[in-house]
Amino acid sequence: MQIKEIFVIRCLSCLSVVLLHVVSMVLMIQEESLASAAHTVDAFRTLLMFSTPAFIFISEFLLARSYPGGVPAGFLKKRGKVIFVPFLFIAAVDAILMKSVAEEGAGFVSVIGKFLENVFLGNFIGYFILVIFQFYILHMLLHRWLNNKSPMWVLSVSFIINAVYLAYFSIFHPPASSGLDSIFPFFWVPFPGWVFYFCLAFYCGKEYPRFLSLMNQYRYAVYFSAAVSAILIVAVSYISGGSISSKRPDIMIYAVSMIFLCFHLFSKLKKVPAIVMMISNYSFSIYLLHSYFLISGYLLEGYLRSMPLAAAILLLFLICTLGPIFVSWVCNHFRYGYLFVGKVYQPKRTKRNTAAHQGRTV
Repeated sequence: MQIKEIFVIRCLSCLSVVLLHVVSMVLMIQEESLASAAHTVDAFRTLLMFSTPAFIFISEFLLARSYPGGVPAGFLKKRGKVIFVPFLFIAAVDAILMKSVAEEGAGFVSVIGKFLENVFLGNFIGYFILVIFQFYILHMLLHRWLNNKSPMWVLSVSFIINAVYLAYFSIFHPPASSGLDSIFPFFWVPFPGWVFYFCLAFYCGKEYPRFLSLMNQYRYAVYFSAAVSAILIVAVSYISGGSISSKRPDIMIYAVSMIFLCFHLFSKLKKVPAIVMMISNYSFSIYLLHSYFLISGYLLEGYLRSMPLAAAILLLFLICTLGPIFVSWVCNHFRYGYLFVGKVYQPKRTKRNTAAHQGRTV
């Protein structure tokens, strides 16, 4: 049986990331006319912050569902081919684009430096792939240990580690004298910033039927948690003027609440809508490429500035969603095109192939 919720969550996650960046771009373009409302709109952007944690969560969820006892031979090689090679290509493209824009006459050494930052520090939109690969390695190393430990104990400890790690880097800001600010300039990439999601996804995927049963049994608690955590994170963003980021410790509870809510609600679907399935299949490419289509916002700046806020957001959202889909569709028509933009997955609908399909992560 296909896990219908995964397709919907993957679709919602990638579209939420696109919308998040589009709203940010439009707010910047219409800054003068939206001066009085910009702060309020920006605070409500926080509601989209469940997207990256959810997208990363489902990678380990499916891994634990398909391979609770360990991955098959050649697993990393296969994932490297369809995920990490496109990551390297886009990291190179990003380095060239960013340096050519930021530095007039940027040289080869400067571009290489930016490329290495992208690959090893995750200093660009593709950082989520580094997190996913850490999940792969953690799964390979820890699956036996996790199977033998109490889930409650593991989840409690991992939550504390994750929350303390994010709190230290995002709230207290390590002083320059400590050296931590330079050692971890992109603190969200190392696995301690995501370890709770990893452990939770492992147990939810491994015990999927029981997990769904618990979501149904405690559905009112799920509704309450999602609503209250949503109100709280918006309030924190509005009152404190804090950063709009999924790396805030308070986002953890909200993201998990939204993940639980999505699994509960979408498990009731009899069939995944075709449009949702299509976007889910292109989600990797959308996630990886959409930020480069935001450049069109600068090209259309005059039009976007004169348009109503909602219309400007919709136009740029369509460009940043359909653009990556089109590029990925074209590239995947060539034999090795997927190596540049990621592979478009087409789930096999026969009963015979359902189990194999469930093992696919992104």
